Amino acid sequence: MIRVLLPALLVLLTGLAAYGGAAVPAVDQMTVCLECHGDLKSAFSAPNQHEVFSGGDCASCHNPHATKHEGMLATDQGALCAGCHEDTAGELELPVTHVPAAAGDCVLCHDPHASEFSGLKRAGLPDLCVQCHAPVGTWESRRFQHEPVEDGDCQTCHVSHGSEHDGLLESPVPDLCVECHEDSPEVLAAHSDRSLMATDCTACHDPHASDARGLLRSNRHKPFASGDCGTCHGDLDSGGSFAIAGTMQDLCLKCHRSVQSYTEATFKHNLETEESCVSCHSPHASNGEALLADTQAEICMSCHFNDNPGEKAKYLTHDGLDCVNCHLPHGGEDAQLLVTRGPELCAGCHESAHRVTHPIGPDVIDPRTQEAVNCLSCHQPHGADFEQYLPLNPDMALCVQCHNK
Repeated sequence: MIRVLLPALLVLLTGLAAYGGAAVPAVDQMTVCLECHGDLKSAFSAPNQHEVFSGGDCASCHNPHATKHEGMLATDQGALCAGCHEDTAGELELPVTHVPAAAGDCVLCHDPHASEFSGLKRAGLPDLCVQCHAPVGTWESRRFQHEPVEDGDCQTCHVSHGSEHDGLLESPVPDLCVECHEDSPEVLAAHSDRSLMATDCTACHDPHASDARGLLRSNRHKPFASGDCGTCHGDLDSGGSFAIAGTMQDLCLKCHRSVQSYTEATFKHNLETEESCVSCHSPHASNGEALLADTQAEICMSCHFNDNPGEKAKYLTHDGLDCVNCHLPHGGEDAQLLVTRGPELCAGCHESAHRVTHPIGPDVIDPRTQEAVNCLSCHQPHGADFEQYLPLNPDMALCVQCHNK
């Protein structure tokens, strides 16, 4: 039997060796692929084409047979693009990155085959940016627009992928601003003849658009609006800097006496830090109420939930409400600065909750804490994995935390 099989095996191996040594026929990838993907034919007339696409080298990005990646990509999209675009990959090592770029979602902004726009962008600027950055769409209606905004040239100030500076800026403020707005006599005169080289220009000016001349922000601190800078900065006629005398907290409390009581609270929110009030408020001008430096969500998220910055959006819950609907912004007697910790906190909106389901109140004790059961005993208002802000599966896992006997 063995004598019969050995010659047959030798013939098979010889044949395989001969086949392995034969040249694989060249494939005209473009012709073969377009037989099915005919919708891409029009892309060859676009003024900007991906080099491998125009060269018909589809297999540079796609596996023609099988893959676990969407679009038959040869590997993960981000890694695939970085394989050729090494300069962009380097930018993603910088401290501030564009969210889609960092996630490897290159095709959110770029067409992988061809485009009417430079850089294979899916749309021109600012139309491309407004798809994610909704406020961009409101700037056109403002009375005054920053010249780069008016020209639709976001990249005058911002980079696309990664930067050393917040906001993906080309360089930090004020260095970026003085590249165009030098310390001219006119600029110095408007700023009490002080050099602006250590100033945050965006504290007073909106870098994009405004209804006020000079792109001033819409809501202005009364001393600033009246031009009475000395109220906070002292005697400016004597020269020197814009530095204030004393601490930020003491300066603000001279006028904002209603906040004074919070300095005695058990838990204080930023009041005793060096920045104190200006941690959240702009001392000069703002587009938001109460001179907030940004939206409540942006301000609060800049400090909170930093353990997992990539998932911060999941902590923004309760659509239509602001953080201060439930939390005291300056201080209080609760460690989480809640307005109140009992059921009253939630009952203002959820009036009928738990009237006929799980009991709550002083007569119902949580065996885990030995305290009265309240809404927060079962619900996690920020970042819960299940509906109704439940942190555990309500089919069983949540309930057995207490009902385990």
